[in-house]
Amino acid sequence: MNFKQFGVLLSISTILGLNVIATKALAEEASITFGDAIGSGGCVVDDQLPGEDGRSLSIVLDNFSAFSGDRKKCILRVQTFIPSGFIVQEVQVLYQGTTEVDRGSKGTSLNRTYSFSGGALGQAVAPPKTTKFTSDKAFAEQDEITVVAATGLCSGGGQGLLGINLIAQSSRGSSITVDTADLNAGDVILRFDLKRC
Repeated sequence: MNFKQFGVLLSISTILGLNVIATKALAEEASITFGDAIGSGGCVVDDQLPGEDGRSLSIVLDNFSAFSGDRKKCILRVQTFIPSGFIVQEVQVLYQGTTEVDRGSKGTSLNRTYSFSGGALGQAVAPPKTTKFTSDKAFAEQDEITVVAATGLCSGGGQGLLGINLIAQSSRGSSITVDTADLNAGDVILRFDLKRC
């Protein structure tokens, strides 16, 4: 291959690269509208804050703690409105909080399961998740949920409901907390990746 041929290949790949970037930028401009997040069972949504990217939501939980053998359940429901012509590819959920474990304690755990309802979100593909903690720590646990698009979903986006069921379990001499007014230390952050149909 001579330098002229190399120059032509470089130009073509640059044009293709620009097209991919432009398409990605278009998809990144689409925003999700979030309804009120609702907590029940053993937690209260203290606040929620949509991210600047238009695809993420921070949810601050109040009163979601388990101490010395307690088991607390939290049921979160979040309404989402997906823009027309887009589907959700993946949802990332980040849990932040703290756990304290005394010497000799069996520790704590955080269990979570997910459900989607409404055609706009498709179907969640995620097995139940459990994280066990055996020492004092501030934690940040992230789950990635693959979404399988529902048939005919691309005809118009629409409304969907994301459900998260959480169980915080503590053993004697331990505690786990996923609740604080500090957005950086104790909340649930949802991020949706969209793809143009």
